[in-house]
Amino acid sequence: MTAGAALLLAILIWASNSVMVKIVLREISPLTLTWLRFLFAALFYVPFAFATWNRAPGYSRREWPLLAGAGVALVPVFSLTLYWALTYTSVANTALVRMTEPAWVLLLGAVFLGEQPTRGQLAGLVLALAGTAALLPVGRQPGVSGDHHALGIAFMVANSLAWVGYILCFKDLLRRHRVTIVTVHATLVGTMVLLVATGPTYVATVGREAAHMSALAWILVVSMALVVTIGSNQLFSYGLQRTTAGAAAAYSYLTPVLAAIFAWAVLGEPITPAVVVCGLIIAAGVYLLNRT
Repeated sequence: MTAGAALLLAILIWASNSVMVKIVLREISPLTLTWLRFLFAALFYVPFAFATWNRAPGYSRREWPLLAGAGVALVPVFSLTLYWALTYTSVANTALVRMTEPAWVLLLGAVFLGEQPTRGQLAGLVLALAGTAALLPVGRQPGVSGDHHALGIAFMVANSLAWVGYILCFKDLLRRHRVTIVTVHATLVGTMVLLVATGPTYVATVGREAAHMSALAWILVVSMALVVTIGSNQLFSYGLQRTTAGAAAAYSYLTPVLAAIFAWAVLGEPITPAVVVCGLIIAAGVYLLNRT
């Protein structure tokens, strides 16, 4: 398989994930979906972790907090904020907010690391955040977004921040550890935190909701665990190892476009001119952020 084919397939999987989530959330709650998805993923990750533990370098005292931070950001925080966002707003809106992640990286770098952005980057930051803010009044779609559309956008901003936090911890760990190893360990740590934090009071609810799931919902949950959580990450890592980071990032910009198309085709979510304009504003901001 070529690098381009692997990256494109990973992007197609990521774009379809939000549609699958929307369908499953018609039957179960966001927390139950998070439980089931990562429990299924753990069935494959745990044996892999045991098989590779002795061959992988151990984590230092400085790295354990980074691994824990990456796991918490990835599993409970990233997953739950995404599912809550999709409960309250459309797939297209969540995909557009996801595009603003470079803006949050720039903003957090300036606040916490004292990094000085260029004028072009500041212009890109303003455009990206303005496009996101514009989704609040114009992005609500009756029958799709529900009565708490603004809450959905807020959850998606939190989702983007969680992803940025995950990447910052993840990149530091990659100085000494392989991508696959860190991904598996971080996912297992995050899953453990999720189960410990919510298990004592929520396990009965998971069992009750799971017992009433349709066959389609089960197929989609298993697909999210195996294809989205495991398969797409391996595909993207395979492509990233065989091409430049810039080329890989270019593929990721297809995600919001494909997600909106899939949501229109499968869920009937309209793609309104106002949302398209917001997307173009955000895209222009992201372009300036990456160009300067």
